[in-house]
Amino acid sequence: MQTGEGGRLLMNSILHGLFVFGRGLAALPGGFLPRRRWDALPALPIEPLATVSGFVTLATGVLVGVAGFLQFAWQAAGGIVDTTVQIAGRQVRHEAPGEITSLTMQSVSAFSVVAFLLFTPLGLFALYLGVTGLVRALAAVAGDPAGDPVLTGIDLLVARSTGKVRQTRARRAREREEGLAVPDRLLPADSADLQGFDYVVVSSRRKPEWTAGTAVITSDKWYTLGRAFEVRLPEGLRTVYPLREQRATEVLRRGVQYELPPLEEDRLPLARGRNPVARTPR
Repeated sequence: MQTGEGGRLLMNSILHGLFVFGRGLAALPGGFLPRRRWDALPALPIEPLATVSGFVTLATGVLVGVAGFLQFAWQAAGGIVDTTVQIAGRQVRHEAPGEITSLTMQSVSAFSVVAFLLFTPLGLFALYLGVTGLVRALAAVAGDPAGDPVLTGIDLLVARSTGKVRQTRARRAREREEGLAVPDRLLPADSADLQGFDYVVVSSRRKPEWTAGTAVITSDKWYTLGRAFEVRLPEGLRTVYPLREQRATEVLRRGVQYELPPLEEDRLPLARGRNPVARTPR
């Protein structure tokens, strides 16, 4: 009985070890992904193994580079030998005066490493893996792990492009709801059933700088903005900005210049009891 229980415990330990090893193995290529994408794979310990992933990438670059260079150097050596034999033959026939020296061939061989790394696809790939792997490993050791720089750059470009597309679509959709841009309207605060405010500015377009607590500075008086809200009027969606005359003791945090339009005695439909509209706080 005890033997069977011990066997099950041993098997569970082995399976757990294989599972942990598999997670770690899968996390190594995950380190290539942009860092902001790591949270999408919570089952993989990508960040704890970021240093290992960087050094593995570095080692892979070295192995690829060594193997590729040996093949490149062998081909280059064969070409040098063929060239040497051809020159020697021409010299024997007195077609190529001069003397062949080993220094010329050695200088050609010395530059073969640089030629392989900088002028061959495999050499560039190996160099990239080595450099980026080392940088990623050192960054992880310093406490700032990162993914592959090229993938990170591509991810940022795609995110910015899609973000701009979404913003453009949202802006156009809202403009369709707002209708034509028209001048702001100034109404009494009680036209919107507001207490503690003097006026409301009804705008056909949002004013990004008009946030709650901002001072609206006019040539006559200063006002403090309340929390804006939206109403859907028959002519379109409107943003309503409550204004309260600023007290002398209030501290100015942030201000915007603005001239109030002429005061209208009209009232918003939501307070008039006809043409009911939706009222949504912003």
